[in-house]
Amino acid sequence: MVQTTTIRQHFLKHDNRSFGAKAAQYVIAKIISGVLASLRLVPYKQRVALGGAFFQYVISPFSKNKKRILENINHVFPNLDPAVRAQLIAGVPNNIGRTMTELFFPDEFLKVIENCPLQGDGYKAFKAALAHDQPVILASGHIGNYDAIRGKLVSEGHLIGSLYKPMNNPYFDREYVDTISRIGKPLFPNDVNGMGQMIKALRRGETIALMIDQAMRTGEQIPFMGQICDTPVSAAKMALKHKAVLIPCFAHRNMDGITHTGVMEAPIEHTDPITMTRQLNDLLEKHVLAYMDQWLWTHRRWKGYYGYDKLQE
Repeated sequence: MVQTTTIRQHFLKHDNRSFGAKAAQYVIAKIISGVLASLRLVPYKQRVALGGAFFQYVISPFSKNKKRILENINHVFPNLDPAVRAQLIAGVPNNIGRTMTELFFPDEFLKVIENCPLQGDGYKAFKAALAHDQPVILASGHIGNYDAIRGKLVSEGHLIGSLYKPMNNPYFDREYVDTISRIGKPLFPNDVNGMGQMIKALRRGETIALMIDQAMRTGEQIPFMGQICDTPVSAAKMALKHKAVLIPCFAHRNMDGITHTGVMEAPIEHTDPITMTRQLNDLLEKHVLAYMDQWLWTHRRWKGYYGYDKLQE
């Protein structure tokens, strides 16, 4: 009886959810951990492929992925060739599954990306900024495995701070944070406290990584793929305020489905937040068009604008 009471107090320590709800989350977390542990028995390449197939053929059909992919495609490419449309419906969830699998097995992922080539003028600019203790902001999007470049730079001995969104299940979140932190540190929770920690890192002349392709209600109306969307301009604002080098970075998955290539574009010139963010959007668009099935088309990127007419040139 004493032991049961102690466990119950542990479950109810930090919030007001019922013991049953917290116990259910605890059990779910243990089941997921067990599944991940069993997957270690599968060789890495086959494991990543299995993760892609599982998400494509099992998870995606029972989720809203297909609906959201089509919603986005119809919004920006209403006349897209049916064959390409079908390729996206299949390829996008496959890439999501592969990426999630890679992130949950960081040690083997890091070994793979040790050989990840980093192309573009941004890599030299990154090295030069570090040599002069100048802060750097790596601006990226959800394309390929978006942690490939960060992981590659971390493998070279660099600290790359990044925001993360805590999972709703606090028990699995502990394992999740421990896992993804092996790809790069420090990690900042996506809240007010985390943003404060990230700003302090910039002030110390450190490097942080940000995503630029999620709808933000408080963002600016800036076109992406020819359509207006609410776009965060925080990366540009922070670069201007803290005199940080703003480097657009995009990774893509190679044809083998396992290895990756990173592109670090030339730094964005400091002008004003809107102009700089437009340039970031344009560069992301270029990479998305080159690797369409590797972008996260399941995001409602144009939230609030679906059904609007395409921008006129």
